[in-house]
Amino acid sequence: MISESEAFFPASIFVPSTVENFRTKENRTIPIHFNSNHTFEGNILFKCEDSYYCEVIVPKNETFIQLSKENNYSVTIDVIVLAKFVGFNELEVVMNDTVIFQHRLRILRSSTEHILAKVFTAVTAIFIFFVTFLMGTQLSIDCIWQIMKRPVGPLTGFFCQFGIMPLVAYGLAKTILPSEDKALQFSLFAAGCSPGGGKSSFWTIIFNGNLDLSVSMTLTQTIGAMAMMPLWIYTLGSTFFDERIQVPFLSLSESLASLIIPSALGMIFIHYKRHLMEKCRRWIKIATWIATFAFTAFGCYVNIYVFYLFTWRILACACIQPWCGYIIAYFIAWIFKQNHTDRLTIAIETGVQNIGIAMIMLMFSLPEPEVDIAIVQPIAILLTTDKPLLIMYFIRKLYRKCKSKKTVPTENVKYHHNLWLNGNSPSLTPKKTSANEKNSKFTEINEQNSNNSKTDLLN
Repeated sequence: MISESEAFFPASIFVPSTVENFRTKENRTIPIHFNSNHTFEGNILFKCEDSYYCEVIVPKNETFIQLSKENNYSVTIDVIVLAKFVGFNELEVVMNDTVIFQHRLRILRSSTEHILAKVFTAVTAIFIFFVTFLMGTQLSIDCIWQIMKRPVGPLTGFFCQFGIMPLVAYGLAKTILPSEDKALQFSLFAAGCSPGGGKSSFWTIIFNGNLDLSVSMTLTQTIGAMAMMPLWIYTLGSTFFDERIQVPFLSLSESLASLIIPSALGMIFIHYKRHLMEKCRRWIKIATWIATFAFTAFGCYVNIYVFYLFTWRILACACIQPWCGYIIAYFIAWIFKQNHTDRLTIAIETGVQNIGIAMIMLMFSLPEPEVDIAIVQPIAILLTTDKPLLIMYFIRKLYRKCKSKKTVPTENVKYHHNLWLNGNSPSLTPKKTSANEKNSKFTEINEQNSNNSKTDLLN
């Protein structure tokens, strides 16, 4: 691209198309050619449009160029650029404080971040397999079969997931996110079209929900996503891009296999080790808390660059979408007269979506660094999705603890009342008793209170 201001500059400027993209923290030498049919002498300055993204290392100051017959009116200057942050930027050629040439730079994530992202994905996959195996130890094939015979819960969740969540995401993308950033808008919509999954079953266990219903919903939604995701992507999704988006059917199949295989192995294992069922349930809760904190921290470190791209619009959409899912799904489940446990399970399954499917779709459909910028929205959703559940869990814990402290055992109250009413007599006049009787009575009271205290501790 050559600006109109080049009219006073009697030379053509171009950069070879062989210049490769480069990653952050890397240097790249970019040859810039000046050609002319006339003699020219002057000072040229090379700089990046935004120094936050990249910086010209060589030459730092103005460079004198001379186009003459001796050099066939042609000069090539090697400009060394240091990439600092992922995204797009312009390498500018400036003369007399006027930009006479711009070259678009595409800056990708650093090689280290790229490798760490792959390691994080592998570790997460192994961890999910292990926890899903433990989850299988808590399932009952008979209960799942009964749910599927009368699938009010799964159908309610299916309607919320594929009938409401895509529309919520589409509305947010069109009203809150910048209209010129189509990739970011599409990433939010793709996340809204994703099936339930992720950590939904783990949170169901934490809140003592219906795990059999949760697994049934995850199963039906993952299968249904193979038809529903293309339906939404190729209809409403076409308003974001003219290009054809690739729906990752292979990844959907892998998600289905990663749910069915370890769950089935867990069910087989617990069939022969029934005595370990309660212990496995405790392990699931421990593993869920480890995942919530450790994987969030590691994931933030691997994708640290996204925090510099967060805006209030991105964070607002990341909060509103899953939180609306919780509220709307709970309300619709209430309309269909589901009990509280099933309403809670449907709400969790709807709000906690398998965002990884949307991220894989973006990776298939967009090149770097567009994909690195577009996945900022799904990552923001991942970070905000379970925070209301986390807060609710600690509030519930605190409430139950305070309530247990305020509760006075009725047996103790009754016994003290009988003491002051003087046995069976309703009279307020105290009955004279001997010292031995008093000692016997108080000894009996102390023993009873001691037994009650032990019972409370055991409970």
